[in-house]
Amino acid sequence: MKILQSEKSKIEYIARINRVVDHIKNNIDSDLSLEKLSSIAAFSKYYFHRIFKSVSGENINAFIVRIRLEKSAFLLIYRPKESITNIAYDSGFSSPSAYSRAFKSFYNLTPKQWRREKSNICQEKSNPSQLINNLSQVHSSCKTYIDSRTHLPIWRINMKNNQSLQIEVREMPEINIAYIRHRGGYDPHDKKLFQQLFSKLLNWAIPRNLFQPPQTKAMTVYSGGHPETTEPENLTVDVCISIEKHTKVEGEVGKRIIQAGQYAVICLTDATLDECDQAWHEMFDHWLPQSGFQPGDGGYYCNHLNDPEQHPQKLHNVEMYLPVKPL
Repeated sequence: MKILQSEKSKIEYIARINRVVDHIKNNIDSDLSLEKLSSIAAFSKYYFHRIFKSVSGENINAFIVRIRLEKSAFLLIYRPKESITNIAYDSGFSSPSAYSRAFKSFYNLTPKQWRREKSNICQEKSNPSQLINNLSQVHSSCKTYIDSRTHLPIWRINMKNNQSLQIEVREMPEINIAYIRHRGGYDPHDKKLFQQLFSKLLNWAIPRNLFQPPQTKAMTVYSGGHPETTEPENLTVDVCISIEKHTKVEGEVGKRIIQAGQYAVICLTDATLDECDQAWHEMFDHWLPQSGFQPGDGGYYCNHLNDPEQHPQKLHNVEMYLPVKPL
């Protein structure tokens, strides 16, 4: 089917703005000047503001502030020992006072109020019983071992279905990826949506001989906000494949890097989507608070090891990666 010139032009505009969005998210604490961002998009700096808004629906400055605030809101919850001042600077704000004013305007709460309120909600979600009971249950259900082969620590958590969940921390290299991006609210269990996204990506990759499992990894990257801090219309999710560094992309297929670093890793075999969800919750609610780690920068992602549609029971084999750093 022949693509109309107007559609090709629209796809090219989206691809260029996606490059800018990726750069902002990966460099949120840096100087994001108009000259730098417009050059990444390959648009004139005199028209870049208008083009960015027409494609993304947001003013560029408002977008940068929102991304910084959403990052800080997430850190306030999941880095409870980090000072609010440090979080302000880590999120790219020039001063704690400027950060507090922007945060209060956006969330209608001060950073301190947000941290206290959201931390209480997280504790209630984790276990509605008293906190002291919750802590005693956490320590009794999560144990640390030393792997006899690697001599590295692993953690085991007893899940509700009496299965054992194993978590390890790995040092991962950077991964170059090609992606198709979905913008807006979505259901992680929406099979039709993700099949459509992956089909579109593979229809680009296969004719170019870029999809060669098992060397090629098929992934979903959740790097466009978090449901606890981002409005549904501003969420994004990317379906991706790993590629060589110098691979060229075109049209709505974007290209970026998953940063190297430490990642907490869960491996699941023959799992339902509900079991995958539970594994994420166990990692955040039970493992993180006692692990000595806190969430690191960057998005979390899933490496899909099978096509569940080809599985007799439609089950998933996945590796889940959460960036972490010492507490």
